[in-house]
Amino acid sequence: MTANERRKIVSVVLFTSFVFSFNQFLLITAYPTIMREFDITATQVQWLTTIFLITTIVILPTTSYLSNTYTSKALVIFSISSFIIGSIIGYTAPTFLILIISRVVQAVGAAIMLSLVQTVIISVYPRERRGSAMGLLGVVVNVAPASAPPIAGIIIDFAGWRALYLMLIPLSVIALIMAVFFMKDVFERKNVSLKLSSLIVGSIGFFSFTLGISNISVYGFTHLYTVLPLLIGMISLAVFFIRQLKETQPILNLRLLLNPIFTLGTVLLFLNIMLLLSVETIIPMLAQDVLETSVFVSGMILVPGTVVLIIMTYIAGKLYDAFGPKRVIIPGLVMSTAALVLLWTVELHTPPLIITAYFCLFMAGFGLTIMTFQTVAMNSVDGKDVLDASALVNIMRQFSLALGVILFTTIITMTMEASNLPEQTAMLNGMHRAFILMIIISSFSILLSLYFKKGRT
Repeated sequence: MTANERRKIVSVVLFTSFVFSFNQFLLITAYPTIMREFDITATQVQWLTTIFLITTIVILPTTSYLSNTYTSKALVIFSISSFIIGSIIGYTAPTFLILIISRVVQAVGAAIMLSLVQTVIISVYPRERRGSAMGLLGVVVNVAPASAPPIAGIIIDFAGWRALYLMLIPLSVIALIMAVFFMKDVFERKNVSLKLSSLIVGSIGFFSFTLGISNISVYGFTHLYTVLPLLIGMISLAVFFIRQLKETQPILNLRLLLNPIFTLGTVLLFLNIMLLLSVETIIPMLAQDVLETSVFVSGMILVPGTVVLIIMTYIAGKLYDAFGPKRVIIPGLVMSTAALVLLWTVELHTPPLIITAYFCLFMAGFGLTIMTFQTVAMNSVDGKDVLDASALVNIMRQFSLALGVILFTTIITMTMEASNLPEQTAMLNGMHRAFILMIIISSFSILLSLYFKKGRT
């Protein structure tokens, strides 16, 4: 493969990933408007996020089979086409149910692309250049969700929430044209089969467990709507995992977890993705509800940190290629842990500019670690197992997205409900407790990272 062909292939998957990542957080700003138009509650509108997440988790275990059965070009084209169809359905949706269906169709394409993008990068770049390549991917997937809410706010003000879907269509068409002309088959495939019974059990398990986790923030831990899906999910997943370990051609290759470096990288990615999304969720709440800033100011607090994250993610890739993971990960985790300690000290009258500085330190640390964890995990497996490894890593990422925000916002909510203090003080106390748990998790990550060897992994 020539350098020019490699650049074209990577440009296709990176641009498509940008559009898909941009979409995942695009509708959040539109929730109040959608609630008014369809006369639905806050609990109901959250299904636009929940159903997207659940669908990706259900589809991800099949991506290894799909990638071994169809060419990478065919899968990219199908993924983009599914996304375009979902966007058209969303733009024309006459009811909230149809809007939900549009998110499912979009998520099918997004799930396939989520697994494909890092697999393609790992396949086309030699091991010694993967750090830089994955750093570039990190820049793309971090810019997209960070830029989506402010852009969505501007569009909604001028053209309404349906224009968000309309905006995605031409971007997706451009990605489709690029895929048709530039994409080539890059996978090292093997003969696999798809056992429908295992897929059904796994889908029930992933769907039910994710639904149960999502319901915690709405109904609490003991409500039937939480307990029942969690129970069904855990039993189904236990059956699914046991079957995968016994099957010669599993849908999800759990034997990869016997590789200690792969497991270590994946666990650290899981823990820290939880923290990243949770802090990005809590800080706007802290600004608006505790410090009583405007919505605009609460959003601007995140902007400098997002820029820092983008820069540090790119630098991390270069440092990884030069020095290996340990010398990148340890300083990054120390920086993010220190930032969490500083955020824990925030009080009612802390200036927003100080919180912005703390958040920049936090994001600088995460810029060094997030894609490094993922690169370590993917670099530790043989070429024939890259597709299976990608599916496992991305399922862990999606679970961490579901679990993190629910866990820490539930701590805040329970603290407020049990307190007789004024609402602002009670919320701040809840956030302090959430930050304490984050500090513990981050400190534990530092200890785990000491097991990485020096040099390249």
